[in-house]
Amino acid sequence: MEPKGNLVKYLIQGYRDKLSGIYPDQEIRQFVYLLFEEYLGWSKTRIHLSYDAEIPGHFVILFDRALEELYAGNPVQYILGKCWFNGTLLKVDARVLIPRPETEELCTMIKADHSGVTSHKLAILDIGTGSGCIAIDLKKYFHQSEVTAVDISREALEVAGENALTNHCEISFIRADILEQQDWGAQKKYSIVVSNPPYVTESEKKLMHRNVTEFEPSRSLFVADGDPLLFYKAISRFAAAHLVLNGRLYFEINELFSMEVSDLVRSYGFEDVRVVHDFNGKTRFISAVLKIPVLP
Repeated sequence: MEPKGNLVKYLIQGYRDKLSGIYPDQEIRQFVYLLFEEYLGWSKTRIHLSYDAEIPGHFVILFDRALEELYAGNPVQYILGKCWFNGTLLKVDARVLIPRPETEELCTMIKADHSGVTSHKLAILDIGTGSGCIAIDLKKYFHQSEVTAVDISREALEVAGENALTNHCEISFIRADILEQQDWGAQKKYSIVVSNPPYVTESEKKLMHRNVTEFEPSRSLFVADGDPLLFYKAISRFAAAHLVLNGRLYFEINELFSMEVSDLVRSYGFEDVRVVHDFNGKTRFISAVLKIPVLP
């Protein structure tokens, strides 16, 4: 007979006891749901109907190991080695930033803006692709389009390439630094340029959970307090030079700098600038249309 502690209800209580005070209760429940689905194939409903069921010892070992990693701050997505993004399963590990729900919204906004041209052959550029989540999501929707994805990190591009292959998406990957555009060589014109660049200021780091600051790649997240628009300046200038007329630029942004980013893109010849709120009511996205390019 399995030890009493191997019952489902005791395992769940163990997670609550150890992780309470580190994570909100709702997040702890989500960890439990994800791990039960991964290790046992159980749905939420089955979990709630099986509190008195016993868990085989070899699975308990997996749960215990995951609990220790969560306690140490390792994100559950890295423990599982994967996450979902707008219905697409992606590989993630410490080489890439974990895709956020806000970025799913960014993709949804782009698709809504171009819903009537899904069969057209658009040229789309994703700058700072990370896991490839944006590029893959857009390629799956605009399946006739040519999608290019750029990142400075060779390791991130390895993950993005695996994700593109797994999801049967033909994407051109380029290793390049957006801040060193002279190294890019000749670039074609794009219909859409989109980026979720580093935008969390260093001073905001102290407000964030250590499962972000200590485990996710910092250069994908943080920017110096003295130049918080560093990447937006470079990308706006690039987009002004490489978008077709009436092409669209999309950014995910720090809510603290929505006005500054809006003014910035206007200075490069973009019009119809929209600031869009995310599901939490925060100013999170900007879209703009290139009318008369300005390259100050």
